[in-house]
Amino acid sequence: MNTTRDALEDAPIGVIVAGGLGTRLGDAARARPKPMLPIGGVPLIARQIEQFRRAGIGRVVILAGHRSEVIEVQARGWSDERCRVEVVVESQPLGSGGCLSLVPGHGPRVVAFGDVVFEMDLRALVQAHRRHEARVTAVVHPNDHPHDSDLVELDPRGRLVALHTKPHPLGLEVRNLVTAGVFVVDAALTRALPTGRKLDLVHDILARAHRDGEPIFGYETSEYLKDMGTPSRYRRVCDDWERGLVQGAALPRRTAFLDRDGTINRHVGYVSRPEQIELLPGVGSAIRSLNRAGVQVVVVTNQPVVARGMCDETQLRAIHARLEGQLGAEGAYLDRLYYCPHHPHRGFEGERVELKVECDCRKPAPGLLLRAMSELRVDVATSAMFGDSLCDAQAGMRAGVEPLLLGDGVRSEALRRGVRWFPHLPAAIAAWLAREAIAC
Repeated sequence: MNTTRDALEDAPIGVIVAGGLGTRLGDAARARPKPMLPIGGVPLIARQIEQFRRAGIGRVVILAGHRSEVIEVQARGWSDERCRVEVVVESQPLGSGGCLSLVPGHGPRVVAFGDVVFEMDLRALVQAHRRHEARVTAVVHPNDHPHDSDLVELDPRGRLVALHTKPHPLGLEVRNLVTAGVFVVDAALTRALPTGRKLDLVHDILARAHRDGEPIFGYETSEYLKDMGTPSRYRRVCDDWERGLVQGAALPRRTAFLDRDGTINRHVGYVSRPEQIELLPGVGSAIRSLNRAGVQVVVVTNQPVVARGMCDETQLRAIHARLEGQLGAEGAYLDRLYYCPHHPHRGFEGERVELKVECDCRKPAPGLLLRAMSELRVDVATSAMFGDSLCDAQAGMRAGVEPLLLGDGVRSEALRRGVRWFPHLPAAIAAWLAREAIAC
């Protein structure tokens, strides 16, 4: 057995889908293909190739169509000894999925849409794909326009259980978790594609593989991935580059840890049904300001309703889907949400005895924050915990982040303990962002 040859044949192949007309971008994409638009003075496609090169991917195939000659002229300059770049021109438009049939080779295809700006660890993505023995792995994340995005539902292991392609039916309430325009696709799947047929990678290939019971996984990440498919989105990613948000995405990030009930949504006692979720005034725009500032937004919440038997994990997911949907309608999103299902006191009718335990995740214990810090890149020194109770403040301090207390109920205690106090979350976020801006 030639193990070196086998390894080379199984090496991942970078693929950039660059054949689209870019009609949504208007005049900006008429004279050149949209992947050639500059981000920080460098064509997006060159930045994508550098991402592949950094991940040790030694071959990149650009699937070109509209104004392909512009890409072909530049392609030679993008190749080097570490990464060979080649251009394959579609003889007819084949869509984001059909064009994959043109890529030769045996290794998994690491596919990036040509209008996606990303800064992420592609090596870790490929490792996750292989670990799951997946047919397709889709990079997924929340965004500020879930209403016109393809939404996914994942099981606790990350396997795709439902795909909701746009446009969505009225009243759909699922997590704000969208396909981000980067995928790993098994070579056998692309080799089986019909040649010469126009196919969409998500709507046709991924959806059909899911219907056929193939192992499709989501790779959830808070790394930087944004499409620039419209003029306003293009301007935003250019602004993000100028502010260092793209380049800094791989570094530890300032993070806002938020309590849920009484901080984000109106406190109505124990929330056990989705219809009880109602955002507090100004919260959507306040969280959107965190998103736009490049701050990671993480909810950490005690949910004893599970241990008390008032709702189960499926119902709790529906509650959080309603919360994310209401935030998404205001252009805001959460990077991650962690909850503690435990409750230490017994004696409630219908309680779940296995969850009636002392744990290290129920605030004021810091376990939820520490878990977030272990799974996400968190700059502890610049992060903060926002909540409406002393247990929120204590959890933040025990995790090493600044506590900020909210609401009239804790004002005197905050002043007594020397903790910064604000009347509500929007005021706290505005002050915190303003102070950090001055410090920078």
